[in-house]
Amino acid sequence: MHLKLESVQPIRAFKVRGALNKLMRMSPERRAAGVITASAGNHGMGVAYAAAQFQVAATVYVPLAANQLKVDAIKRLGARVVAAGDSYHEAFVAATEEQQRTGATFVHAYNDPDVVAGQGTVALEMLAQLQGFDTVVVPVGGGGLIAGVSMYLKARHPSVRVIGVEPTGADAMRRSLEAGRIVTLERVNTIADGLAASSPGTLSFDLARRYVDRVVTVEDGEMLRAIRALFEWEHLLAEPAGAAGLAALLFHPSEVAAGRRVVVVVSGANVSEEVLVQALKSRRPG
Repeated sequence: MHLKLESVQPIRAFKVRGALNKLMRMSPERRAAGVITASAGNHGMGVAYAAAQFQVAATVYVPLAANQLKVDAIKRLGARVVAAGDSYHEAFVAATEEQQRTGATFVHAYNDPDVVAGQGTVALEMLAQLQGFDTVVVPVGGGGLIAGVSMYLKARHPSVRVIGVEPTGADAMRRSLEAGRIVTLERVNTIADGLAASSPGTLSFDLARRYVDRVVTVEDGEMLRAIRALFEWEHLLAEPAGAAGLAALLFHPSEVAAGRRVVVVVSGANVSEEVLVQALKSRRPG
């Protein structure tokens, strides 16, 4: 097994890739009008970081109960933070309303071709740095990461299996793929705020339907135990979303990649103190 460590990015999460690609591809005139987004945390940090590099104004709408560690980081990066609504969807609606009033460019967390292409550079690096792997395990929230990764990998190595991992309490992509249409969950319930999407994006769903081999689910307790394993075995920090892939491999090996050469994407390390304490108190993985 190999780990693809997105936890060492400048914002400690892969989301910086898509945000930077989006702003790089915008015209100077569009950038000058500013950018706006909605985020549970990591995407907002990515947009704030990218906006700071181009010296443009950024506004990030977050749910009222957003991870405070991530909210504080967004502010430190120079973006304006607006708390709105009890869920990502409600924050998203409020952000789109402001975008219409101000004319700023909306940077969607996962339903934007430039953002998805930016996330796909994770796969480009995998192929440049490692030969011979046959399975990639990717955490799934709205689906931007797995969409970009699977599209790039399948174009170059169609035999590589791409396995998505969702929390059992936020399994919108799995249900959507099974139904053959986008399914919107009435509620999500997971410790993994980075994977708490109520539905996949139209773009990410279409790409996942074409390129993703299967999606499996993990329990919150399994992600906590995977966080502990990464900390104890490799001295690495991971948030629940970042540890989801390892949780799938540890606790559901037959569903993921028994006997295969596997790359697990550790997508982020922005774990709150409260969750880290829970993880360290969880039962040690066998």
